[in-house]
Amino acid sequence: MRRLAFAVVLFCFCLSAPAFSQTTTSDEALLTKTRALYDAPFTRGLVSFDCAVLFDWKKHFVDLFGTVPPAAVPTIERLQTVQHRIFVDRSGAVVSAIPKVPNLTDVAHGAELEYGLQTMVSGGLNGWLPFSTNVILPTGRTKFNFQRIDAGYKLVMSGPGVAAATLLLAGDMRLTSAVSQLPQPMRFSTEFISGPNGFLLGSIKTGSTTDTAIGEATFTFTYQAVRGFQLPSSVAITPISKESWHYALTDCKVVSGVTIEVAPPNP
Repeated sequence: MRRLAFAVVLFCFCLSAPAFSQTTTSDEALLTKTRALYDAPFTRGLVSFDCAVLFDWKKHFVDLFGTVPPAAVPTIERLQTVQHRIFVDRSGAVVSAIPKVPNLTDVAHGAELEYGLQTMVSGGLNGWLPFSTNVILPTGRTKFNFQRIDAGYKLVMSGPGVAAATLLLAGDMRLTSAVSQLPQPMRFSTEFISGPNGFLLGSIKTGSTTDTAIGEATFTFTYQAVRGFQLPSSVAITPISKESWHYALTDCKVVSGVTIEVAPPNP
């Protein structure tokens, strides 16, 4: 569980820190073209959304153990009665039990399993969030440049908080992989699918650049249309521990509007 949170935190912050150098006009033009190819709903008027979370505890135990241990039946039945919703905006994803936090003190391992589910559900959406806001590409005044390579492009970024992060993009500008040294050494690879509004994140694998033996965490997404926005409909997570988690999002409600970003005044 901690390793999944570690991977998500690194991923969410690895490439978004601004530097304070200029880049070339041609690089700026290519970045603008590239950014427009991705479906980033939070840049198209999405303010927030919240959804009901569907999770099948019985299936989870069968996937994990091959069957449901008889001793676990009361725990599964009690946990299945707990309903959840998840709220997502630019700041992150928050899971809540509804209508109130359940009392699981008399349920064997109940509190631990409930915490694990909430961690996985929020972790999956937090892993998707940088792509839904387009901050995985250079933002603000980050120093960057594109280099043409046989497979497509290499996008190199440097500066405070970035430390020579490198993104690889295919010829159609789909991001395929990245390596960053800050806040800690990490790598990830991605697959994108074509959606009605641009490229959508299909899957991402994250891992360390310094200790490859610990393995990778994998996130996979499918999508649904909600009031013109493509939002995750199902999420599958395989953390480094290889204990897979699958959940679905339904009854999604969105808040949309115009977001105005104000730049700091020039010194």
